[in-house]
Amino acid sequence: MRACMVFWALCLILAVGPGNVRTATAGTAATVTPAGRIALPDGTVIPQFPGAGAWTELAPKASDRYEIQHFLYGAPGEAPVLELFVTTDKRGESPDGAFEMGLIKGFLSGFAPRAGLRYREPDFDNRVIGAAWVKHTLVKLSDDRVALWVHVYIYPRMPSLTFLAIRVSEGGERRVEEYLAAAGLR
Repeated sequence: MRACMVFWALCLILAVGPGNVRTATAGTAATVTPAGRIALPDGTVIPQFPGAGAWTELAPKASDRYEIQHFLYGAPGEAPVLELFVTTDKRGESPDGAFEMGLIKGFLSGFAPRAGLRYREPDFDNRVIGAAWVKHTLVKLSDDRVALWVHVYIYPRMPSLTFLAIRVSEGGERRVEEYLAAAGLR
């Protein structure tokens, strides 16, 4: 019961709130197509995740250097299945994933203590998924009664893609990796 409550709270903190949802605007790095996919300007298409649901774009974040678009995949009334952060470096510098790893570390260090959860600092490894090298980590957030598993996959490219999946039970990594491999991302 507490695991479900913490999971829903996490989803609310991450995304759902009045004014957070926005429609795609011309000139942005990524848009949700009428077919429910995410289209990037370089022709890359992020397909729907298997199962019921749709991609929804949330309010973007920006600094002098980066623009970050945030998308959730899920069915209405259910917790998101997958999140995607599309990061554009406005300076056009070659991506290495360092900024995105910092975002994930910042998210964990901010969220976990507020939710009363413990975690270890993420340790990113490099792995091949499909035809692409990605930075990956799996982080367990827990207390004495609940555990959440945070799966992260960073594609350091222009724009960079950071996929995040949060699960209330152990496992799930294989399903996410099969989806990413089938998507053919580079």
